[in-house]
Amino acid sequence: MSKRDLTKGKIINGLLYMSIPAMVGMMSQTVYDLVDMMWVGRLSANAVAAITLFSTIYYIVFVLNNIIGNGSVAVLSQAFGSKDEDMAKSAIINTFSFKLIVGVIAATILYFSLKPVLMLFTDDLLLIENAMAYGKIRTLFLPITFSSVTVITILRCSGDSKSPMIINILTSLLNMILDPLLIFEEIPFIGIRGLGLGIEGAAIATVIATTVSLLVSTYIMFGPKSKYSLGLKDLLKLDKDIVIIITKIGVPEAASGLIQNLANLIMVSLVTAYGTLTIAAWGIMSRLFSFLIMPLSGLTQGGSAMVGQNIGAAKMDRAEEVGLMATKLGFITMSVIAIISFIFMTNIIGVFTTNADVIRIASQGLRAVIVSIPIFAIAFGISTLFGGSGYTIPFLYAAIIGQWVIQVPLMFIVTKVFDLSFPWLASTFIFYAIGQAGVAIYFYKKDSWRKKALEEVEKAVKQKEAKVSID
Repeated sequence: MSKRDLTKGKIINGLLYMSIPAMVGMMSQTVYDLVDMMWVGRLSANAVAAITLFSTIYYIVFVLNNIIGNGSVAVLSQAFGSKDEDMAKSAIINTFSFKLIVGVIAATILYFSLKPVLMLFTDDLLLIENAMAYGKIRTLFLPITFSSVTVITILRCSGDSKSPMIINILTSLLNMILDPLLIFEEIPFIGIRGLGLGIEGAAIATVIATTVSLLVSTYIMFGPKSKYSLGLKDLLKLDKDIVIIITKIGVPEAASGLIQNLANLIMVSLVTAYGTLTIAAWGIMSRLFSFLIMPLSGLTQGGSAMVGQNIGAAKMDRAEEVGLMATKLGFITMSVIAIISFIFMTNIIGVFTTNADVIRIASQGLRAVIVSIPIFAIAFGISTLFGGSGYTIPFLYAAIIGQWVIQVPLMFIVTKVFDLSFPWLASTFIFYAIGQAGVAIYFYKKDSWRKKALEEVEKAVKQKEAKVSID
C-alpha cells in the first residue's frame, strides 16, 4: 500500500497523483459497463432496456451507500491528515461496519420490492421478466458491493491512489472476460462455447468481479503488512459518535443523490412513453455519459481526499488552492472531451447496437447532453472543498435547484405541454448543469466550507489534548 503526504509539495502534482489513478480506475469500471452493454445489446433491445430500468431503481437504493461513503471521506481523510493512527483506525472500523449493516438492510428491501416497483414503470411482461432475472442477482450481492466500495474509499483517503486503480482495472478486465463466457452459448467473433445464461450471465459476471475486488482490497488494507490490521471483533466496535458524524456529513450529499435519482426516475417514466427503442437508447446514453464524466468523478474523489488531508493538517489556504485547481483542470479536460465526442457521436453509439433507430435516437440525445459536461465540471471542481471539509449542504441545494426547480419542470413542459421529441428532453441537462454550477459558486463565495473545516480542526486539537492529559 503506497501512500503519499498530500499536505506537502506542489498542489498540481498531488492533485494529479490522486486524481489520475482514480480516473483510470473508475474509467476502467465504466469501460466494463460499456462492454457489458455491448454484449447485452447482442441479446436484444429488450435486454438493454431491462438493465436500464433495473439500474434506475438500483441507484435509488444505492443512495444508502452514499450516505456513509460521502460522510466518511471527510472523517477518514482528516484523520489520516492529522497523523492520528487511533483516530484513523476508529474511522476505518466504523465506516466499514456501518456500511456492511446498511448493505444487508438495503438488499433485503430491494429484493422483496423489486417486482412491484418495476410494474410502476411498464406493463411489458418480457421487460419485467428480464429486469427481474438480472436485478435479483445484483440485489443479493449488494452488501458485497457496498463493502467493496468502502475499502476502496479508505485506501484513497489514506493517500494510496494506486491500489484502487489497479484493483478496479483488474476486476473490470475479469468482468469483461466473464461476460461473453456466461452470457452466450457460442461467443461472438471467436466461436468458443459459453454457458448461455443470457442476461443472468451478465449479472453473475458483475457480482463475481465485485467479490474479487472486495477480497483483494481488504487484503491490501487490512492484511499482514498493514498497520490497520483488523479482526472480526474490531468490526463490532461501533462508536455512536463517529457514526452520527459520518451520517450528518453524508446525509445532505446523499439526499442530493436521492433527489437526482428521483428526477432520473421521472425522466425514465417520460422516456418509456417514447417506446422500448428509446429506453434502449437512453440506456446506452446513460452508460456513455457516465464514461465521459469519469475524469470529473476521479478529480472529485482525489481532490476531496487531498482537501481533507490539508484541513486535517490545518492548512486552509492550501486546501482552497486544491479546490480551485481541480475546477480549472476539470473545465479544460471536459471541454476537450465534449468537442471530440460531439464530432464522433454516431460512430461511438454504433459500437453498442446495430439498430439504426436506436443509434439515431441515442446520438441525437447524447449530443444535447454533452453540451452540459464542461458546465458540470465547474460544480464538480468546487465540490472538492465541500466534500473534503465535511460541509455537504451545498450538494443538497444544488440537486434541489438544479433538478427540481429547473430540470424537472422543463421536462414536463417539453413532453406534456409542447409534446416535443426525445432530444429536447435530453437537452434539459444543460439547464440542470447551469443551476448546479451556480449553486456551487454561491456557496464557495459564502466561505462556509472554511468555517466548517476550522470547527473540525479545533475539535480534533481538543481531542488530542484531552488524550494527552489522560495519558
